[in-house]
Amino acid sequence: MAGPRPNKINTSTLKSRILNIAQTSVYQVKLQPPSSVTSFLYREADISYSRDGEDIELLCSETNLPGQSLATHDQVLDYPGVTEKMAYRKIYDDRIDFTFMVDKEYNVIQFLEGWIDYVTGGEESLSRYSHYRMNYPSQYRTDNLYITKFEKDAADKYLTYQFIGAFPISVTATPISYESSQALRCNASFSFMRYVKKRRNASSFTFNPFDFF
Repeated sequence: MAGPRPNKINTSTLKSRILNIAQTSVYQVKLQPPSSVTSFLYREADISYSRDGEDIELLCSETNLPGQSLATHDQVLDYPGVTEKMAYRKIYDDRIDFTFMVDKEYNVIQFLEGWIDYVTGGEESLSRYSHYRMNYPSQYRTDNLYITKFEKDAADKYLTYQFIGAFPISVTATPISYESSQALRCNASFSFMRYVKKRRNASSFTFNPFDFF
């Protein structure tokens, strides 16, 4: 069977077909903890999601869209000299990373570390004999973690990734120094079970991801 033959494509057609490229810098995140965590954050750190949540989310300067793969099994001997791969399971990434710029009130750090504090029982003590009593996963996991990727000139067309069973598993060390000042940043990793991807492609629609979640 013959392969595809070369085609002539003029410059204007080429530009309209393949040069309409998505940009990395246009996105929005939503990180809404479950009600038990929001109550704990308000009580222990004076962080109100209804008041501070959107500002914290807008300070997310970097993240990544999730990936997935297939687990395969090697099937041999069906054909002489041929090894086939057979898919038997979809595998999701097990974590997603976020980078936040830290506000002068340190709400970003309080929010992330407070969520982890709740996971571990919410008790801090100066005693060297202190211990943790972990909360149940149903109390600290959220299904309201979203990443929405859109374009500034086509905000009515976007992809939304909803993460199921998400919660923070680490907040990395944040370096500070006496050298020239830069924006203070905080890195956090969230674990999740899986994600659901939704695509919106509407000609008459005003984009505001917070209207949907």
